[in-house]
Amino acid sequence: MKKPLILFYPNLPLLSKNELEVLDILIEAGKLIAPIYLEQEKQAIHQINKAELEKAAKKDPTILSPYTLVEKISGKLIVTPYHIKYAQLLKPVSDKLLEASRITKNSEFGRALKMQAKALMDGTYDVATIAWLKIKKLYILDISIGPVVHFDEQLFLGKASYQAWVGVVEKEGTERINNYKNIVLSTERKALIHTERVDIHNKVKAKVLEVLLFSGLMARKNFVGVNLPMDLPIVEKYGSEITLFNQPNDLRMKEQIMPTFNKIFSKPFREGFEVEDLRRATLRYIAMHEFAHSYLYYKNAAFNLKEYFNCIYELAATILGLRMAGSLLLKDRINNKQLESMIVASLCRGFYLIDETKDDESMINYILGWAIFINFMLESGALKQAGGMAIPNFTKIFLSLHDLSNILERLLSAGTYKQTADFVKKYGKLTNFS
Repeated sequence: MKKPLILFYPNLPLLSKNELEVLDILIEAGKLIAPIYLEQEKQAIHQINKAELEKAAKKDPTILSPYTLVEKISGKLIVTPYHIKYAQLLKPVSDKLLEASRITKNSEFGRALKMQAKALMDGTYDVATIAWLKIKKLYILDISIGPVVHFDEQLFLGKASYQAWVGVVEKEGTERINNYKNIVLSTERKALIHTERVDIHNKVKAKVLEVLLFSGLMARKNFVGVNLPMDLPIVEKYGSEITLFNQPNDLRMKEQIMPTFNKIFSKPFREGFEVEDLRRATLRYIAMHEFAHSYLYYKNAAFNLKEYFNCIYELAATILGLRMAGSLLLKDRINNKQLESMIVASLCRGFYLIDETKDDESMINYILGWAIFINFMLESGALKQAGGMAIPNFTKIFLSLHDLSNILERLLSAGTYKQTADFVKKYGKLTNFS
C-alpha cells in the first residue's frame, strides 16, 4: 500500500518572497493531513452491516452523512461529526491555514484559506467549497485540504476522505488544457433525457499544477487528475474545477504505463511510440476524462444504479473523453498519432489495474470499468490477443467507443438497476486476462 504522504520536488517558476513564505506554510499544513487519514482507515466501518446502517439512518440521517464517523460501541451505533472526532488533529491544520491567510498578499486566496480553516473546525465544508469556486482570477499557489467525497472504497458508505495537495500553477500546461477545454466543451451536447441531466459545460475551470505534496487519499491513490466538487447542487450553481498534476503523471508513467506498455505490446508496435508521446497522452486522456464528466451529471443515476454507479460513471467519462478527443483532431490541436497514443496509454492503465490491483477492494469500481472497456473491445474485434500480446485496431476502436459510450450514457440517464447489473455481469469478467 502506498504511503499516506508523498513529497515531490519539481522545478518551480520564479516566486516572490511572499509566495514562498505562504507555500512553506501550506506544505506544513498538508503534511498534517496524513495522520488524520490514517486514523480514518483504522476506524473504517466495514465491520458494520450495511443493512443495519440503513435501518438506523431512518431515525438518524446523520449516519449517512459523508462527514460523520460511525462506530459500534457496546452494540450501539455512535455517530460523531468529523470536525468533532478529529478536532485535536485538525486544530494545527486550521492554525496553519489561518497563518497563511494572514500573510498572503492575494486577498481572494487569503479569504478562501480562512473559510477552509473554519470548515475544518466546524464542518461548514460547503461554504469553503463555494469560496474556492468563486475565486475569479487564478492564483499561482494552489491547495486543496480537508475531507472530500471521492470514491474511496476504503471508507464504507460514501464517507469523505481527508486529503491534501499543494502545488504551483504551471502556466504553459494550464493554457494548453484550457485551449482543449474551449474546444471540447464549446457546444451543448444533446442529453438522452434532457430533464435528467445537469449541464455545466460552460462553468468548468481547469489548471495544471507542479505538485509539491500529496497527502491522505491523494497520496494513496496518486490521482493524476480530479474534478471537484462532487456535490451536484453546488456543481449546478457554481460549476466545477479540473486539476491535473504533472509529477503524479510522471510517477504513474514510471510505475504503471511504461512497464505495462512493454509487457502487453509487441516490439514492432512499441517502436511506433516514444516515451514522451505516452507521457503527454496520459495527461491528455485524463484531462478529457475529467472534461467528459461535465456532460454526465444525471440527477437520479446514483440512486438508480446503486453500487454500480461509480463504475459506470467513471467508465463513461473515460469513453466519452476519448470520443471528444476527436474534436481536438478536427481542430488540428492533436494529430492521429497523438490520438492513438491516448488510446494506448488508457489501455495500459486498464491492463495495469486489472493485473496489479484485482484483489484491492478499494479499486474495484475502476477495475470493473476497465474490464468492461477491454472486454467490449475484444468482443467487437477492436482489440485482439495473439501470443500474449494485445493488438489494437484503431479504426474499430473509434467505432466501438461510440457504441459503448451510448450504452453507458443510456444506463446513467434511464437505466434500471437490473439492466446495469446484467451489463456489468456480461462485460465485467476478469477471467479473460492473464
